[in-house]
Amino acid sequence: MKKIFTRKRAIILLIAAAVIIALFYRKSKGKTEPAFAANVSNLEKKTIEQIISVKAPLEGVEKAEVVSALNYEIIDIKVKEGDIVTKDQVLAVLDKEELEKEIQAEENQLELVILQQQEKQRTMQIEYDKALMELISLEDNMESSKTLYENGIITEESFKKIETSLAETKKNIESYNASNGRVSLSPAEEKQIEIQKQDLERKKEDMDKLYIKSPIDGTVTRVNVNIGRYAKDTEDEKAMFVVENLSKLQMKVSVSEFDIGKIKKGQAAEIYSDILGSDFADGTVARISPTAEQKDNNDMERVIPVLIEVTKKPESLIAGVAATAKIKVDKSEDVFAVPSGAILQDENEQSRIYVVKDDGTLMTIQVETGLETDLETEISGSGLEEGMKVVVNPDYTLTDGMAVKQNEEKE
Repeated sequence: MKKIFTRKRAIILLIAAAVIIALFYRKSKGKTEPAFAANVSNLEKKTIEQIISVKAPLEGVEKAEVVSALNYEIIDIKVKEGDIVTKDQVLAVLDKEELEKEIQAEENQLELVILQQQEKQRTMQIEYDKALMELISLEDNMESSKTLYENGIITEESFKKIETSLAETKKNIESYNASNGRVSLSPAEEKQIEIQKQDLERKKEDMDKLYIKSPIDGTVTRVNVNIGRYAKDTEDEKAMFVVENLSKLQMKVSVSEFDIGKIKKGQAAEIYSDILGSDFADGTVARISPTAEQKDNNDMERVIPVLIEVTKKPESLIAGVAATAKIKVDKSEDVFAVPSGAILQDENEQSRIYVVKDDGTLMTIQVETGLETDLETEISGSGLEEGMKVVVNPDYTLTDGMAVKQNEEKE
């Protein structure tokens, strides 16, 4: 009897629980919960800028890599890194002993060539004088031989022999480079002496090249040589010295072919570097190359070299550091702008946004888009008002009049 009573009690409790659950379900079913949690931001007018960021090291506007045309031992280095120098200031001096020996050898060689040519000229003059005397003798002999031949006193063979000798002597005389009885050197021989003189002059001019000079005004930023080493025996085969004009800095950047159409000469840029912390330098686009080049061996994308000049800089900014230039390619002022993801396109490719009305439901507004940045897009349209709450995370399931739960986005 006790067991039956216990069983009935359990059944009653189960029925009561079911009734409570049903009542709760019916009550909750009558409530309409929002189906979409909308992240919103207040619509306001602002200034937006389109920016292209590029990276490159900073360098001086004028840079000279100083090398030597001669390869003699370095006996003196007159500057160190950081020294300010002027154009034609001596940076280093090379040993002149070896060059002086070479100049002496060239002088000896020239003297030898001149003596040889003079000796040859004297010999040729003697031979020429002999040929002239022989010619006079043969011409006299020819006249008398002609008379003897015509009178049958000598044979034709004897006459022809004299005639041949006369012709050969004339031809021999004509082979000499002579004028008014004086033999001169041939053009080739005179050229040989001229070349020898030029070689000597070049060697003498090299004396000045023993003094390695700066070709520009600037600051010595690199010294890659040491005393006792030869001029071309530098660290990692680099230039002996690097001199840069650091009064103004510049960046040589590469802009993608997809962005170059937005870059114009004279556009402003902000230049950032770790060395500046939160500060930045002002710059401007100074030059755009007329030709493109391959980005790298593993990429078919083309890039265009662009020169950015630093127009105003903090004192702490120096050449050689890595920097990022943010080129301001376009700007819109006092316009409505929303996060780019807040804009949807309908089947007619018409742009639209969703705003949350005061009653917590959605409303669609058609808009025209303008300037686009990495984060925002300019919009315009007749239904836009400041202070509207724009849905920044819409999707294509949203409809006008839908109730949403708002999550205010922090700017």
